[in-house]
Amino acid sequence: MNVSHLNGLRALEVTLRKGSFKAAADELGVTTAAVGQQIRTLEEFLGHKLFLRTNTGAQPTNDAQSIQQKLSASFSSIEDIIGQLKVRQSKNRLAVTLPSSFAENWFTERLSDFYRLNSEIDLRLDASNRMVDLLAEDFDFAIRYSEPAPEIYDDVILFGDFVLPVCTPEFASQNQLSRDKKSLERVSLIHLGERTPDPEWADWAKWGEAFGFERDTLQNGIRLTQFNSGIQTAIRGQGLVLCGIVEAYNSIKRGDLVCPFGAELCYPTSYQYRLTSVRGRELSKLQIQFKKWVINTAEKFQAELVEFL
Repeated sequence: MNVSHLNGLRALEVTLRKGSFKAAADELGVTTAAVGQQIRTLEEFLGHKLFLRTNTGAQPTNDAQSIQQKLSASFSSIEDIIGQLKVRQSKNRLAVTLPSSFAENWFTERLSDFYRLNSEIDLRLDASNRMVDLLAEDFDFAIRYSEPAPEIYDDVILFGDFVLPVCTPEFASQNQLSRDKKSLERVSLIHLGERTPDPEWADWAKWGEAFGFERDTLQNGIRLTQFNSGIQTAIRGQGLVLCGIVEAYNSIKRGDLVCPFGAELCYPTSYQYRLTSVRGRELSKLQIQFKKWVINTAEKFQAELVEFL
C-alpha cells in the first residue's frame, strides 16, 4: 500500500473518532489543511467521497461511519505490534526526525559530542521537512520549529530564533554594506519561498520596514524554492540572505558569513525549536541520555546567542 494511503486512513480514523478535521490535526500534531489533504488523497484513490463538505463543516458519509469501529481497532492493533517490535530493537538504536536545514547547519556540527558519550549508538536521522506522526511512525524524538505541540506529546523548548541578513565578508565589502546603509539598491538579495508557517518569520519587506530600509530597494536578486535556507547560496557569494540566526550561527562563527548591519538588526520570530516525544512512552537509558544532551547543548547555545546579540 502507498504510504500516503496509510496516512490518509490514519487521518480518517482520528477525524471520525474526534469529530472534526481540526480536532484530528491537534491529535496528530499537523495542520488542519494537512489532514484535509490526506483525506482527499484517500478519496481520490478510493474513487468516492468520505466527507461531505458544507458551509458548516465536513460531515462523514454513511460509508465512512460504517468502518469507524473496524478502522480504530485496526490502528490499535498496529500500535500494539509496533510496541512489541520496539521492545526487541537494539538498545543502541535511536531515531530522530528534524528539519533538513537545521540538521545541516546546527545539529550535525554538535553531534560528535554525543557520539563521544555513546560510541556504539545506531543513530537514524530523518533530515526532512515533513511533519512526522510520532504516534504512527518509528521515531523516538522529533526536533521541530513550531508552535507548542498537542498535549499528547512531551514538548521541551530548546530556543527561539531571530531573522537577520548575512553574506560573505567579500560581498559586504563589494557592495559597501554597513550599519549606516538604508538602501539596498543594486544589491543582490536572496529571496526564499515559504520557509515556515511562523506568522512572524520576516521576509525582506517585513524586515526592511521594521528597520527603516527603503522599500523600493528590497526587490532585486535571486528567488529560491520552498524550504531552502539560502545559506549555501550566500556562502558562494551570490547575495545577501535573510535567514534564521540558528541556521547561520556556525557559518558566522567560522567567518564564512558576516552580519553587515550588525547583530542588533534581528527580527524576532514567534515559533521555537522544540524537542518532542510521545507523552507517557517509557524512555530507554539511551533516549534519556539523548534528551539530556540535547537540552544541555541548547542551553549552551542560548548562552552563546546572548553574547552574540
